Amino acid sequence: MPADDGEPFRIIASDHAPGERGRVTVDAATCEDCLREMRDDGDRRWRHALINCTNCGPRYTIVRDLPYDRPLTTMAPFPMCARCAAEYEDPGDRRFHAQPTCCPNCGPQVRLVSAGGASCTDDPVWSAALSIGGGGVYAVKGLGGYHLVADATDDDAVARLRAGKRRDHKPFAVMVADLAAAREMVDLSPEAARRMQAPDRPIVLARRRDAARVADGVAPGSHRLGLMLPYTPLQHLLFDAGCGPLVMTSANASDDPLLTDDDEVRRLGAFCDGFLVHDRAIERAVDDSIYVDGAAGCVPIRRARGQVPLPLPLPVPAAEPGLCVGGELKNTVALVRGAAAVLSQHLGDLGYTLAWQRFERTIQDLERLFDLQPAWIACDAHPGYASQQWARRRAQALGVLLIEVQHHHAHLAAVMAEHGRREPTIGVICDGVGHGSDGEAWGGEILVGDLVSAERVGRLRPLRLPGGDAAARETGRCALAWLVDLLGAEAAAHPLAAVALPDDQRRAAVLTMLARDMNCPPSSGMGRLFDAAAALLGVCDYNHHEAMSGMRLESLAELSEEHPAGDGVLAIGAGRGGLIELDTRPLLTALLAREAAGEDTGASAWLLHDALADGLARAVRAASERTGIRTVGLSGGVFCNALLTERLVRRLVRDDYDVLLHGEVPPTDGGIAYGQAAVAAARLAASVEA
Repeated sequence: MPADDGEPFRIIASDHAPGERGRVTVDAATCEDCLREMRDDGDRRWRHALINCTNCGPRYTIVRDLPYDRPLTTMAPFPMCARCAAEYEDPGDRRFHAQPTCCPNCGPQVRLVSAGGASCTDDPVWSAALSIGGGGVYAVKGLGGYHLVADATDDDAVARLRAGKRRDHKPFAVMVADLAAAREMVDLSPEAARRMQAPDRPIVLARRRDAARVADGVAPGSHRLGLMLPYTPLQHLLFDAGCGPLVMTSANASDDPLLTDDDEVRRLGAFCDGFLVHDRAIERAVDDSIYVDGAAGCVPIRRARGQVPLPLPLPVPAAEPGLCVGGELKNTVALVRGAAAVLSQHLGDLGYTLAWQRFERTIQDLERLFDLQPAWIACDAHPGYASQQWARRRAQALGVLLIEVQHHHAHLAAVMAEHGRREPTIGVICDGVGHGSDGEAWGGEILVGDLVSAERVGRLRPLRLPGGDAAARETGRCALAWLVDLLGAEAAAHPLAAVALPDDQRRAAVLTMLARDMNCPPSSGMGRLFDAAAALLGVCDYNHHEAMSGMRLESLAELSEEHPAGDGVLAIGAGRGGLIELDTRPLLTALLAREAAGEDTGASAWLLHDALADGLARAVRAASERTGIRTVGLSGGVFCNALLTERLVRRLVRDDYDVLLHGEVPPTDGGIAYGQAAVAAARLAASVEA
């Protein structure tokens, strides 16, 4: 194929000037052309477990530096054979300039290694598939890390996997062979089906069908299953070898980062029967992306493999390059240059040592890959966040500007930026707990603002949290606080006090803390309200993972055949400083009455969701009447709850509001860094204009 000047195309070594290092592309699922070759016994790449081309395969997870040439990837140790080199150099070939290209003769090799370290001499994929089908648990190498794999229909295998991973309650993801198999297990909206088949192949959480055949331990207490389709050749080969639905969960101990190193994974041999591995190294850990399917659309829960490091647009360009370090939980970081932000993969909760190390490495990695030296650093305003303290030290060391962004303003800015908005917007921001501008814990807020600044105009009535952070785990503490808020000293004698916290001594201690207002910081966080309701309804006494109580309440509500209306249940009044305040005590009165009458718990959970949605909608109406603003953005981790989101959006749309929802960036703290980027860029632009 000649070029415009008549000369043939040639591949030459890349060159670049500073700041022009090229672009890092995303990992992509195996394309249909490669799958056809892999399944053709007459093709030289028949059953080649690392087949790829220019349209698919590893990218971000194997690149070590830019420019993106094979010597600067983890494919460097594998020289191409003559036939692969000919394809690589042919502009008319599908593998023209495909850096990871290889074949069985010149590429990495797949091996099956037993827990004891012995290599299998038979076909590794078929042998692994046979063992998995017989109840085996295996670690299988993926694009951005290892998965732990077991037969999703085998109760014993799933239980053994849970015990080994030390993950007692959080649902597992399941991989199925194709979309038809997925539809047998869950109800998929058209958008969810499209998401599942997209090149990033995310996990999609969808409502499980009654006929879904999976082990009870896959998703305990949930009305949903998290499903994904195969995205590597090796995964496709496992299904070709006869595997049914497979638990496909990250290879790590609970709360630790995803494992990528072959030697580290071998430490899981205490509960793994073997390791299905290959010789291509993983340069950086990248988890699977996740969406939840709901009536209001597919909401991203985690933005990672197949999506990172795609740049995200910013409504206001940044005058200078910068770094945003995100929050503390579900941390991501972001680089900013011009009108784009590169949001990192999910890094985890920074209270864990391994996650913190990953945080520091990722910043170094991204700054090197994108050749960026920050002229400013943005962080959360919470003085206790390790990320904020790190940002402060780094900004001082570099002599650059530090920009603090209030947590809930960052949530609002993230959903605004995703939609390209910069005009004043009403923000309904609901999460667990975030540091408020008044120093108190926020989390159920009505904000009015733009990208530069935001003002709090409404909130949930604060609930005291006995023991502070302990109340986020032990839900009975929140329940007792809610009872005391309604009943005062009489709360101790209420029958549901013992349901919420059965241990007499601990219950008495918490009630004493509340009576003396000792270590009981107030919080307007909606997440803690869900915790309180879950404990009082006997649904969840301890959050073994984040939002566990909320997830179980949502499942009960979704499965209930009774849907009591929540219209007008919450009272709206004037709080401190003229804030619009949603008083949740009438909701508690309604729930207590239902429990006393022996009403269905699922119906009570529905009432909780519908009443909160109605109260938030009325608070928006009040804020709109004050300001004249008709655009509403919903953000914060609580809006991963599809039922609450749907009930609220239904009311807002009915009232003719322009509603902004997350579709590409998580409403959780995984989107905080993107919100910080939007705010910082807008503030810098405003300061220049001033």
